[in-house]
Amino acid sequence: MIDRVVIALLFVALCFVLIERVSCPPVALAANAQLTSFSAERAMKHVLAIAQRPHPIGSAEHDRVRDYLVAQLSNLGLGPQIQNATGVGTRYADAGRVQNILARMAGSQKGGPAVLLVAHYDSVEAGPGAADDSAGIAAILETIRALRAGAPLMHDVIVLFTDGEESDMLGAAAFVREHPWAKDTAMVLNFEARGTSGRSLMFETGPSNLDTTRVLRTVPGVTAGSLFTTIYRTMPNDTDLSELALLGTPALNFAFGDGADRYHTSHDDVAHLNVGSLQHHGQQALALARAFANGPLPRRRTGDAVFFDFPGVGLVVYSEKWAIPLALLAAALTLVVIVRSRRETTRFGRDALLSATATVGAVVLSAAAAYLAGLILSLLHATLPWGGAPAWSPLYWAAVALLSLVISTASYVVLRRRGSVNGLHAGALLAWTLLSLATAAIVPGSSYLFTWPTLVVALAALFPDGRGLLTTKGIAMCIAALVTAGLLIPIAYLIGAVFLGVTAAGGIITAAIIALIAWLLMPLLEIVCDGARWSTPLICTAAALVLVGIGALTVRASDVHPVPSMLIYAIDADSLDAWLASRASTARADAWTRTSLGLFTQGPEWIAHMFLYPTAIVARRVPFLPLPQPTIDILSDSTTSDGRQLSLRVQAAADATMLGIRVTAAPVISAAIDGRAVDTTRYRLRTQEWALRYWAPSDAGALLRLTVPTGSTPTLEIIARCPGVPTLPGVSISPRPANVVPVQSGDVTILCRRFSMPPGK
Repeated sequence: MIDRVVIALLFVALCFVLIERVSCPPVALAANAQLTSFSAERAMKHVLAIAQRPHPIGSAEHDRVRDYLVAQLSNLGLGPQIQNATGVGTRYADAGRVQNILARMAGSQKGGPAVLLVAHYDSVEAGPGAADDSAGIAAILETIRALRAGAPLMHDVIVLFTDGEESDMLGAAAFVREHPWAKDTAMVLNFEARGTSGRSLMFETGPSNLDTTRVLRTVPGVTAGSLFTTIYRTMPNDTDLSELALLGTPALNFAFGDGADRYHTSHDDVAHLNVGSLQHHGQQALALARAFANGPLPRRRTGDAVFFDFPGVGLVVYSEKWAIPLALLAAALTLVVIVRSRRETTRFGRDALLSATATVGAVVLSAAAAYLAGLILSLLHATLPWGGAPAWSPLYWAAVALLSLVISTASYVVLRRRGSVNGLHAGALLAWTLLSLATAAIVPGSSYLFTWPTLVVALAALFPDGRGLLTTKGIAMCIAALVTAGLLIPIAYLIGAVFLGVTAAGGIITAAIIALIAWLLMPLLEIVCDGARWSTPLICTAAALVLVGIGALTVRASDVHPVPSMLIYAIDADSLDAWLASRASTARADAWTRTSLGLFTQGPEWIAHMFLYPTAIVARRVPFLPLPQPTIDILSDSTTSDGRQLSLRVQAAADATMLGIRVTAAPVISAAIDGRAVDTTRYRLRTQEWALRYWAPSDAGALLRLTVPTGSTPTLEIIARCPGVPTLPGVSISPRPANVVPVQSGDVTILCRRFSMPPGK
């Protein structure tokens, strides 16, 4: 009984420590810290100046921020410059006028290869962007100040404050395509945010990352893992590094992501920014800028690395070439365990097969239960009067983890009554070994999650059997549990509670990881379950229900956890119809949006064209207002051997922030915007119709050149987007409650007009 309680309490305490370590940023240094050190308190003065109001691309507030940054770089003794260009995205169908800010701090080997420090200075329309990305800008400004206070560096350091990142990395695209300093870039350090708190995680690298992660290892307090790099490469997410990747240089990408429900909202402000997150950003930026600028540039080419940070050890780094040999070593140790157990256990084959099957079954059942729990929790908070965002609740994360333990311990109790501990453990080890071999061969960057736990647990299993914790095998198994938990619990928490959300894929992954841990540590599970007693799954069930009850009462919409909202006034100039609309997902989650819309139905399909991804829209008809409409002027129309070539000027009202252009009734062979070719070969999203979003249009509009098949008569759908929703006759929209906030673009007005091109001459 004492052993059971001790193991349970120790493991719970260990989980708390590991979660605290991976989620809490370092303490911010005061303004009186050494001049050569990074001080978040000093850096915060820049955040306060930048994040006063939203400053999206093309806005007047954007220009104020631009001028502030130019002045700060000048005060640091650098000669800043502004790159005015039309950025054309290569990842998404976007283009627009950008104003990148650049400066160069000369090293002793002046003018050669350089380290590039990158952050973006634009925000979304809905929020002031204190975290995303004023924190990144402030981290770089304070880093440059600290570098200039120290000894001269060997190589140049280039500062790039990109514009239009929130419009799909347009500034980064313009830098790569047009700026002469792009060819000097030998190392990229990019700083981002996907929340307002948490540790600054190094989540993405450039190619050949073994060399760069070895340098990263020298920086204290790093949070990183090749798993995140492996996952991120498969996800439909991007930062400026997605465009800078075309340079082919080594790179490290940093972001903090806790407080995701404030991301891209009006609550991404100074009041909600964790200063410790800024400190973690900055101390890594400073250390790495020094290391790379004083090291060899360009960096030598290497392969990719397997890397992860481990408590008390720091960042562990080794070549991906070792992934398969280590997995084979784990397999060999597992084979030794199986051979030994087979000699000592009757009906070994049956026990091992049952256990391997039960391990996989527990993972599948736990994942399915987590999915169902996510649906129930989302429905629960949608019906509760105080709402709430269960996806980001640590309480619900713990409840899902306990739910997985219920399934794992219950299935163990059932099997244990029919089989031996050694036989069952050998089967679980076999399942883990197969996972280790598979990941080492297919996705080596994530192989450490399975290889190292299999290794240490197999080693522990080779010790002589004994009952209780205070035996050689008991102590060895506890050490193996420490290693396993140290690797997997932080990953489960970061994925489940920080990055993906408990009620989405994060909960499923969390449940699967917990089930795998439970079966791998079966000898300890034997002690906790006291052989084959039902008390453990019953206790876990009770604890999970208590956590759900506490969550239902405490997880609610608030200033810290706001409800996102967006209203759209949509005008179809051709039919003179008008709608008040919103995203269907927003209307389902937000009572204020539903009240504002009144009786609504599915909205017209064209309203969704203002979004990047396919989006369900709900709307209701409202009065039509005669607002200024977008126009098209045909500058030239000719036919060549390549097809019909149209040169057009597309314009909108002076307050338009974006022009959406869609071509129907004819395929587009090629296109150019403001004289720059539109390359669609790297697009993440493919559409049947050619489309482009043009940001920050000038009064002169955008110059669009299209090549379509000879004899075709394309139709152009033009959507002009302007900030805010006007006062509508007979429509009452109450002020937003304190816990309901604008998200992304905020409230907007869009005007749609279609132009059929006349037949060519």
